[in-house]
Amino acid sequence: MYKNIKHSLVFLLILSILFGTTGCAKNEKLPQEDQNVDQRVELADVNEAEEPNEEQEIGEEEKEEITEIDYQKVRPNELGHIMIIMYHGIVESDPPSPYQRTVEGLKEDLKYLYEHGYRLISMRDYIDNNITVEAGYTPVILTFDDGISSSFSLIEENGELKPTPDCAVDIINKFYEEHPDFGRHAVFYINGDNDPFAGDGTFKERLEYLINNGYEVSNHTYSHAHLSKLGAEEIQEQIGKVDQMIKEALPGYTLDSFSYPFGERPKEELRHLVEKGSYNAKEYSYRIGLREGPSGPFVPVNHIKFDPFNVPRVRGSRGEEGDLGWYFEYYEKHPEYRYISDGNPNRIAVPVEQEQNVNMDSLGDKELYIYTVEE
Repeated sequence: MYKNIKHSLVFLLILSILFGTTGCAKNEKLPQEDQNVDQRVELADVNEAEEPNEEQEIGEEEKEEITEIDYQKVRPNELGHIMIIMYHGIVESDPPSPYQRTVEGLKEDLKYLYEHGYRLISMRDYIDNNITVEAGYTPVILTFDDGISSSFSLIEENGELKPTPDCAVDIINKFYEEHPDFGRHAVFYINGDNDPFAGDGTFKERLEYLINNGYEVSNHTYSHAHLSKLGAEEIQEQIGKVDQMIKEALPGYTLDSFSYPFGERPKEELRHLVEKGSYNAKEYSYRIGLREGPSGPFVPVNHIKFDPFNVPRVRGSRGEEGDLGWYFEYYEKHPEYRYISDGNPNRIAVPVEQEQNVNMDSLGDKELYIYTVEE
C-alpha cells in the first residue's frame, strides 16, 4: 500500500513536469543547470521515504572521485620507485656520520624535493596503498630513528609547548607553512630506554603533539638491539615493550611499521616475530619492516617485488654512493623509474610495459588502468 502511494506520487510528479505545472515551468529562462538542480530537489522530497539504492550511491561516488588526466602528457607510473628517506639526528655543522644531517642540509633536502616534484605522504597511506598526491608528482616518505631530541623535542613558552627551534619537526613545520602543497608528514621510530624526544613535556604530550600535527610514531626496539643476535623471547620483549609504551600513551593508536636497529633482521627462522608476537600477555603486529640503506628496489606495495619486511631506505646524507644526494642525481638521469601519480587513489595507472610487474592480489577494490605511451 505504502509503496503504491509513493509510486503514484512519482507518477503525478512526472505528469506535472511534462505539462509545465512544477516550479521548473515558472523558471523557463533559468540556465539548464539551475533547472536540473531544482528538479533534483523536488524529486528528493518525494522519495524521502524510499530506501537508498546503495549500489547506485557507491557508483556515483566512484565516478565523482575519478580524476581523468592526459595520460600521454602526465605518463603516470604507479609501479615506480617511492623513496623512504632515513634521518637520525640534526646537527648545526660537521655531521659525525652519514646518519646525521645539518640544519641547513635538511632545509636543502626539503627544498630540492619540493622543486623537483616530490610530495610527502604518511607511512600509513604508503602501507594502505592510498596515494593521493596530485597527478604528475612523486610521493616520498621521511623517517627519523632513535627518538633523538634534535629530530623532535618540545620547549615551553608562555605555558605552551612547541617544537624546539631548528629540530627537524620545527624545520618541516616552517617549510609546510610556506609550501602547504608539499604536505607535512614524517615517521619517528623510538627506543624505550633513552627518554624519547627528551625536553619539555611528558612522554604522552610529546607523542600527542606529533600525531595531532600530521606525524606518526612507531617502534625501533626498546634498547636499539641487534635483533640478529637475539632469541625468540628477547625479540618479543624488545618489540613488545615499546609497542606497549606507545599504546599506553596513545590509547587506540595503531602501529603499522617497524624499523630494524642497524638494519639487522632476526635470524630467518625468527623473522615472523617482527610481524606478530606477544610480550607480557599482550600481542603486537606490524605490516612492514624498514631496513637501513638501499637493501632492495624502492618499489611500492603493488609491485611483485615488494617485500614487506625488507623495505629499503635511503640515508639522508650527501656525498656517498647510495645516499640521498646520489639518488637525487640518479632520478634526474632516469625519471622513468620514479613513481608518478595519476592523482586518483582508486586507480593504479601503469604503462603497458610494466603490466607484468603488477601484484594483482594487492589491488583490492582498486581499478588497474593499463595504457600505452604514444611516441
